[in-house]
Amino acid sequence: MKRIYIAIMALTGILLSGCNKENPADKVETILMYVSSETGNYQPWGSETSFECMLVKEEGESEFHPLPYGDIEGFEYQQGHEYELKVQKTTLANPPADASNIAYKLLEIISDIPKADPRPQELPEEAKFKLQMAQLLPFMNLDTQFPAPFDYLLFRITDNNDDYSFPSQPEYLKYYDLIEMSSPGLPDTFTVYKDEGTSSSFTSQWGSYFWEITDFPLFLKGYKDGELIYEYSITQVMRQRDFIGIDWKNGAIAISNPTTNCIFNILDKRYEFLLTDTQIVNDTPYVKIMLRISASLSDADYLKGQESGLKWLLNKYLGNKTSSSASSFKTLPEGAEIVETYENNTTRAALVHKPEDEMNEERFYVIAEAK
Repeated sequence: MKRIYIAIMALTGILLSGCNKENPADKVETILMYVSSETGNYQPWGSETSFECMLVKEEGESEFHPLPYGDIEGFEYQQGHEYELKVQKTTLANPPADASNIAYKLLEIISDIPKADPRPQELPEEAKFKLQMAQLLPFMNLDTQFPAPFDYLLFRITDNNDDYSFPSQPEYLKYYDLIEMSSPGLPDTFTVYKDEGTSSSFTSQWGSYFWEITDFPLFLKGYKDGELIYEYSITQVMRQRDFIGIDWKNGAIAISNPTTNCIFNILDKRYEFLLTDTQIVNDTPYVKIMLRISASLSDADYLKGQESGLKWLLNKYLGNKTSSSASSFKTLPEGAEIVETYENNTTRAALVHKPEDEMNEERFYVIAEAK
């Protein structure tokens, strides 16, 4: 009887093993998916009718492709909005005969940006303009197409056919007395064109740094007699590296004659930073960051402004305050007086107070180094 039992168990194992080979498991992965503000059409298999649908692409894909409404579980698409989503993608090992072999489930909406429709439509084509990001200059001379905070971005205004005019003034300017660049989440605007009757000013190309970590919209709006008559928008892609625009592993290092870079944001003038080139001390890359403030402030307000602005920077880009001491750092100057420390997986940073001495005035600054 015992031998019969063992034989049955062995046969059962073989059968189960065969079943596992015939029924492989579904493949489940987490991906980034981009959803266009525009829609497309798809024709279900066996149908003679086309239906409106979303246009999507996964990270790494170059072109959008159709996806029916409702095919991302938990996601409700709003036409005219551009999305970046974190999605669970399940590739079914044994899909139904009349359905797709891929199922999507929403995990997180990373960004949801409404796209502005140029208006009014009755404007002639020659009156319309576009906004383009013309050049990216990464802080550490990195070879990348994705900007990060503290990278320099160069913009230009073109006509509706993407033609750029300089130094002559383009035809579309005659329809406006003011053209401004703005973003819904930022407090300031940048004047591209202004006609004051007796004189006018026009900037066809301009640059800025930004503080944003995630994608955000940029608008170019044209006004006439105080009324908005046309606008054009783009979505500015942004990514954070190890810390702001710094990539400790792949970025350029200043071997000699490091420079100090003035970092400004034309749409958020609250802060202006001074950032040194990346240097190395004790085999550790580091940067020094200071806050640039009007010298007309009183000494107390000057120091208070420095401290609060640098705390804002560290909290925004690192966020995790720590209790590290000076001994945890490899690049701090001797005798540095640490106020606060922050860190993430790749970077540690210290807000430092420097008392006045014979060579320097009292001030606050940040030392950030690779971990």
